Amino acid sequence: MVLVMRSLLSGLVVLVWLAGCAPSLDAPDQTGLLGGFAVPVRPLEERWIIAVPNFEIRAGSVEVTGLDAATQDEAFFKELGSGVADIFVSEAFRSGQFRITERAELDKVLFEQDLAQSGRIDPETAADVGKITGAELIVLGSLTEFGISVTGGGGRVLNIVGGSAESVSARVTVDIRLVDAVTAEVVAIGIGTSQVSQGNVEVDVLNIIRALQAGRSGTTIIDIAVRNAIRDAINEAATSLPQKQVTG
Repeated sequence: MVLVMRSLLSGLVVLVWLAGCAPSLDAPDQTGLLGGFAVPVRPLEERWIIAVPNFEIRAGSVEVTGLDAATQDEAFFKELGSGVADIFVSEAFRSGQFRITERAELDKVLFEQDLAQSGRIDPETAADVGKITGAELIVLGSLTEFGISVTGGGGRVLNIVGGSAESVSARVTVDIRLVDAVTAEVVAIGIGTSQVSQGNVEVDVLNIIRALQAGRSGTTIIDIAVRNAIRDAINEAATSLPQKQVTG
């Protein structure tokens, strides 16, 4: 009995020692990979006022390891489109290019005008929304690619050490059109694609997606891919955006 206990204790000591030597398997802060904005900040009076409806999630654009997108209901894609739109608002504010109307007020207008149904937001109806909300431009956004690939992983010993390290690759493409709220003309477009990878990590992909659906962006490699794609789209659109005429 004594020999058995000694063997168990020795085994635990080895496991603890191995855990100390093993690489970290959590998802570290990846904000160092976050790209910047390539356009100068506009003076407040020169910033266009924008409204941002939910982003469209196109069919077949979601490919995630461990998630069968074909079996997800409409609410899944609507919530993801809403969350990405919320993150876009944050990034648009950080860019120093725009003033932004409150999305909660926009949702109310869309509901009252019966424009919130899928496929109802286009340049013509967006112009009507802009007139009601006071926005000068409407951002029509699409998440045209949302791919997450996870490879590796495996079992752990006592949840301490084992083959649980994973490699994660995320590729995200965001497409935006800025529509004049008076003329319904598309005045600028932007497309941003970001692909980032990270090895030797352990991530909860489905939990990250749930956070994105709620409009919360963290610091994982997946969050950074979403934000970088949005920032690249903003950079391209802002470069071609006409100068706002300031009166007075």
